Amino acid sequence: MFGEDAIAQQLADARSALDDVRRQQDHQIEPVTAASADGRIKITLGADGRVERVEFVEVRVLKEGTEFLEEELRSTVNAALDARAASLGTAEAVPDLEAIGEAVAKIQDQGLRQMQEMSAQISTVMKKLQGGS
Repeated sequence: MFGEDAIAQQLADARSALDDVRRQQDHQIEPVTAASADGRIKITLGADGRVERVEFVEVRVLKEGTEFLEEELRSTVNAALDARAASLGTAEAVPDLEAIGEAVAKIQDQGLRQMQEMSAQISTVMKKLQGGS
């Protein structure tokens, strides 16, 4: 029969494996770059979906005026977001690994407490059966 330490170690290993899967999923998504203004403005979204880099390939694009830049930046960010969504390539909902991990951790913690309580009760019964008080 497993001892409490062995069970606790197995639970810790399971949590660690789930964390590894979460980290691997983050690395599977490639950064996405979109360009506008005839390639003079480029925006890159990182694997986490956040803006990683804004690049003005030609500095002269800054002389186009704020309204032009606002419109081009907006359209470039939207194009990058669209490209990222397309690269994920699924219409199915992506499972929330964070929520699943929290639920598994909660279940594991409850199971460990129950095993500890059962172990204590079994120890008490065994002492009584062996003539102890």
